[in-house]
Amino acid sequence: MFLKLKQNLLEILAFILVIGLLAVGTYSRNRVWSDEVSLGIDSVQKSPRKARPYSNLGFAYLNSADYDRALETTRKALQLDPKFAIAYHNLSVIYQKRGDLSQAIQAGQKAIELDPGLSTAYHTLAGIYFENKQYDKAEEAYKIFIQEFPYFPGVHNLLALTYAAQRRFDKAVEALEGELRVNPFYTLAHVNLGQIYWYEFRNREKALSHLKTALVVDPLFPDRAKIRRLVRTIEASSP
Repeated sequence: MFLKLKQNLLEILAFILVIGLLAVGTYSRNRVWSDEVSLGIDSVQKSPRKARPYSNLGFAYLNSADYDRALETTRKALQLDPKFAIAYHNLSVIYQKRGDLSQAIQAGQKAIELDPGLSTAYHTLAGIYFENKQYDKAEEAYKIFIQEFPYFPGVHNLLALTYAAQRRFDKAVEALEGELRVNPFYTLAHVNLGQIYWYEFRNREKALSHLKTALVVDPLFPDRAKIRRLVRTIEASSP
């Protein structure tokens, strides 16, 4: 959703991190993960003393939004192999989905302790830190991930949100410009740059340039009408 002008800029920047799927797409995805769960159960039955099948089954439960079974099965994997870094990473995501951010952080940190090269754990942990309002730690984790995967879609935009949360808008602009160097057509980066340039710097020209670009490059972007209203507001302001 597109938030009103008087609301906190961070909330405005984050207004569309998740886009809903069409009903047909959702049905298709659920069927795929139902098949994955069935395969996972079969693997566990064939190898009941191995950790990996339990971890894979737990991941399938996680992706089918069955978080209780995901937690139970992933814990079983860790009982069988207490040094299974990927299982700890999955456990961090499960706890996050269940709203237990403290446990999610502990599990994510354990995954990195066991395998410092598990880059995806830094990305996941950064998101959990951000959700827990530990913005400095989120920033640090995103930077580590970016060192390994500088062209990963959207990650510079997420780093920009951590800067914005700390009111470091110059750094947020740098990160968003980095996102556009990776993908000049990344709509959220244009929207977020447009809003920062307007709300924080009152740079009418740059704000309009990025907001109008966002409308052009993504005709299906949610809340286009509200973005257009913001464009009209800026256009009506004094140059």
